[in-house]
Amino acid sequence: MKTNLIISLFITFFLCSCEWKSDVDDPVLNKLGTGHGIVTYTDYEPLKAKPINLHFYIPEGDIKTMPIVFILPGTGRNANDYLAAWMKNFRSKEVIAIALEFPQEYYSTSEYIEGNMFKKNEALPEEQWSFSVIEAIFSYVKAETGNQVNQYNLFGHSAGAQFVHRFVTFKQNTHLNKAVAANSGWYTVPDVQVEYPYGLKNSGYTDNTTLSHLFGSSLIVALGDQDIDPNDNSLRHDEQSDAQGLYRFARGEYYYSEGERISKANNMVFNWKKVIVKGVAHDFEAMMVQTINYLF
Repeated sequence: MKTNLIISLFITFFLCSCEWKSDVDDPVLNKLGTGHGIVTYTDYEPLKAKPINLHFYIPEGDIKTMPIVFILPGTGRNANDYLAAWMKNFRSKEVIAIALEFPQEYYSTSEYIEGNMFKKNEALPEEQWSFSVIEAIFSYVKAETGNQVNQYNLFGHSAGAQFVHRFVTFKQNTHLNKAVAANSGWYTVPDVQVEYPYGLKNSGYTDNTTLSHLFGSSLIVALGDQDIDPNDNSLRHDEQSDAQGLYRFARGEYYYSEGERISKANNMVFNWKKVIVKGVAHDFEAMMVQTINYLF
């Protein structure tokens, strides 16, 4: 009896020791490299005083040829949770995954979801946009890792999806490949008769070049068909956003259908895709799992 107790205690100690060793063997890194970690990025000169935290996972393999995905979290800016979800579900996928944390002390809600294009209704230079840091981070990641791919992909959920679809709308001449905008709360619809930020009127971007770029982009509008709560406390309600629908699923359907309608009216190529994820509400991990393969 005493012998069995000693053996049990030894096994318990051994298993705990193995678990502890596993944690040591999987440290959190503070520079880009194989494994996972966090890097504070300040190399983009126009936003040098507003650091962005890069939560990254780089698997074993040929880093030079791995696709790159930038992940934009929701209003909580919880990039760590988004990266954890990626590692839980896609650890074996040979992709460089970087969840971008725009800290709330440096980036207000509008500076995040609307890209900091305006301040007090005055247009800012494009280099000061929050959107513009993406290209700089892409160059940084390539330089630090030796990666040689020519394009990157975007995945955003909720507030992150607002960032993503507006990035696709307003940023031209980028290295973007494909983008998933999942469960956005409200949209900048490509309607030149609707006032910005709900449409393009007075945005400074109502020309055909903007529209053809947007419609020709590989934008995946991903919608959880159970994201239908009109009383969600993080959901905006005003005359303009409610004109798009009373909950996220309806607003996403409206955004896609308006994009399709306006592109046809202008005889422009429409390269968007709509993905409806059945049985899913406002769940970033479930949306990530069901849509990420559209990027690769």
